Amino acid sequence: MKRKISLQFVLLIFTSLIVFTIGASLIVKDTINKITELNLEKYLTIIETDTDNLTETEIIEKYSELDNYLRITFIDSEGVVLADSSTENLDNHLNRPEIQNLGETYIRHSDTLKIDMMYLAKELPSGVYLRVAIPITSVLGFVNDFIALSFFIGTIIIALSILSSSYLIKQSLKPLEDIRHILNNVNGGEYQEVMPIVKYDEINNLLSEINDINKTISSTIFSLKIEKQKLDFLLNHMNQGICVLDKDAKIVLINTYLKKLYNFNIDYNINKDFRYLIRDDELQKIIHDTYDSKTEKNYITKITNKYYAISIIYSKQDWSFESSVILIYSDITQIRNTEILKRDFFINASHELKSPLTTIIGSADLIAQGIVKDQETKNDLINRIGSEAKRMNNLVMDMLALSEYETKKQETQNQIISPKKVIEEVIKNLEVLVKTKQTNIHLESEKTSIFIGYEEIYQIFKNLLENAIKYGKQDGNVWIKTYIENENFVISVKDDGIGIPKNDIDRVFERFYRVDKARSKSTGGTGLGLSIVKHIILNYNGQIKLLSEEDIGTEVLIFIPKTEINVL
Repeated sequence: MKRKISLQFVLLIFTSLIVFTIGASLIVKDTINKITELNLEKYLTIIETDTDNLTETEIIEKYSELDNYLRITFIDSEGVVLADSSTENLDNHLNRPEIQNLGETYIRHSDTLKIDMMYLAKELPSGVYLRVAIPITSVLGFVNDFIALSFFIGTIIIALSILSSSYLIKQSLKPLEDIRHILNNVNGGEYQEVMPIVKYDEINNLLSEINDINKTISSTIFSLKIEKQKLDFLLNHMNQGICVLDKDAKIVLINTYLKKLYNFNIDYNINKDFRYLIRDDELQKIIHDTYDSKTEKNYITKITNKYYAISIIYSKQDWSFESSVILIYSDITQIRNTEILKRDFFINASHELKSPLTTIIGSADLIAQGIVKDQETKNDLINRIGSEAKRMNNLVMDMLALSEYETKKQETQNQIISPKKVIEEVIKNLEVLVKTKQTNIHLESEKTSIFIGYEEIYQIFKNLLENAIKYGKQDGNVWIKTYIENENFVISVKDDGIGIPKNDIDRVFERFYRVDKARSKSTGGTGLGLSIVKHIILNYNGQIKLLSEEDIGTEVLIFIPKTEINVL
């Protein structure tokens, strides 16, 4: 053991010496390079001054005594070497890094002189580049001498370290045998003072005893940690919130779900009254009632725009054999919203069907009871019955279509379709409405084909065009365009009609919502057209935008990713 510690100690010193030598060498080398760079800048300044009175050749001759140390080069703006103090017939130098980045020093290997040099260049007022260079090979010799000296000194240090470490280790290991006896006595319930020991061959026995004790303790701690991690994992990965209150209504356990929901600071609020967590007065009252009645209770609350069903359960015993109350939070937002949507749907559907049914029943009663005598009035009532029946049929068909698109149950057979041809067919089917409103339709469609269900694309164009015509001006205009923009297939339908108030823009895609209810009923609208369009677009991961100003007009923009409909 002593030999091993000594060896490790020596290796540590040797490693430190190597690191020090390398680091110091790099610092020395960097310092010399900086001095060389400073000298290079001074030479460049001096030679630049000489260019005011001397030619390139005269300057090179002036410094000819420094040929072995200083290299001077003049290069024109095209990269041709005009003069060089070291050699002749050089190739073009325009691509040299020191020419490309004037004023910056570069250390690189010179292909001409076959040595490493430091370069610095500058552009003279005449447009000629002046470059100076100094060899840096002299640094290597100094560094080698420094490394040799470092290793010599290091050898002496290692030798001294071996002697000193041997003595220190011997003294350090002396008490270990006493520690072994102490551990044995502690196991037996006795205590004994440490006495000086001469022999140290029993160190391994001490380690064996320590390892046995550590093994038992570590095994126990590890098992406890694993069980705690299992519990924490299950609690913190549940999609329900759990909180446990002790017999005094203090928080003793809370999972991550509830911490995030209530922004609960566990470091400050754990083991404190539950009111630090729950501020809902009604829920507080129910918790108190649960402690009193010792029964299970349920409660529904709204937190940050979400609905939660809370089960408050009384437990006679927890892990500490005390009574407790467990709170379990379940997110029922989707269920609650679905119930609200169903309720609103039935209310709106009933309201929409009530008016036409009343008209039909009233007209039929007048005819059946013979109250209406003249044929003209009878014909009018019959026409009303037919009109309202069609309105009811359109409403029911739209409701069925919307339901299928919302639940993605619409079975469509996608096919290659030309948007322009579908638009033309829609315009033809709306011909009566177009003539009645005297609307001028302007069609602009790129020659593209898309892979989509015919009924879906027809519904989109039909609903958008029908709305634009109905709510447009008499003798007004409707513009419809299809085109490719970036990665989307874009549909634009624009009119110059009544427009939509700002307060209504965000609601026009809701079911049965109408901006002008009186006008919608007079035009036979069901209030479901834009909802159908929206859900079709969402099924293709698209987006829909609506731009509108009152008395100016409305534009509906639809963006469908090209990858969803395979634009050809």
